[in-house]
Amino acid sequence: PAYGTFDLSGQTRPMEKVGGDFFDFIPVTDKILGLAIADVSGHGLPAALVVRDVYMGLRMATDRDFKIIRTLQKLNHIIHRGRLTTKFVSLFYGELETGGILIYCNAGHNPPLVVGATGFRRLECGGPIVGLFESASFEEETVTLSRGDWLIVFSDGVSEALSATGEEYGESRILTVVQSHLNVEPQKLLEAVFSDVREFAKGAAQ
Repeated sequence: PAYGTFDLSGQTRPMEKVGGDFFDFIPVTDKILGLAIADVSGHGLPAALVVRDVYMGLRMATDRDFKIIRTLQKLNHIIHRGRLTTKFVSLFYGELETGGILIYCNAGHNPPLVVGATGFRRLECGGPIVGLFESASFEEETVTLSRGDWLIVFSDGVSEALSATGEEYGESRILTVVQSHLNVEPQKLLEAVFSDVREFAKGAAQ
């Protein structure tokens, strides 16, 4: 989507026809963009049904102007009380302001990376996987993105991609690709990451 002076892009490739991972860009206001990524335990239709609940829950929460922590608490309650066999969700949700301020909560998801010319940091503040504990508590953190910084958000479908010998792709390889493509457009960076994963896997089942 078009948002302020930011360049954004995303892509998902499900393992089956429907998947248990999803990402979303959520326009909260003209000056706030919601960023979400979730990974539901399991695969196929049962996982996709939980994804639907997370998607709708986030959209409804932003419509009602819920704060980030309350949003996570409500989702946790809904998923914990659900009757589906797959009900554990790792979730990263953040709200990005046009000035570069990002307020986020990471509920057990792979830590996103803020990568700049001088280094990187992981966004780890948050709480447990959503749905695991009925009375789970969550925390939020505020970071500031500067011009030229990248916010790299991914699921374990990338970091845990396997080679033919059973080796995992890993966060370090993601970081290497990003740091060697700091001056390209986001879509080209996405293509570079997926291309590197394919080369690493060499056709091994994922």
